[in-house]
Amino acid sequence: MVVDESAPEGTETVGGEPAEGEASAEVMKLLSEHVPLALLADLALPSGPESPQILQEEGLPDVAWWESQDEPEEPARASDSGD
Repeated sequence: MVVDESAPEGTETVGGEPAEGEASAEVMKLLSEHVPLALLADLALPSGPESPQILQEEGLPDVAWWESQDEPEEPARASDSGD
């Protein structure tokens, strides 16, 4: 096993890379924090297709999940009160 001094303390690495289970756990943590999968893919494989290219080829999803359906209505302005 190779010890990577730049890796966070307590993290095992294999050939300079995090162990597979730890890498998967880190990816799942980032996804649970709403980091876009396309961004993770860009970072994991910089020479691969870029997010804009993927979006152009695949298009937007049918459901705009990033737009909140529970957005509060804007409060009425004081000038709208009829005074």
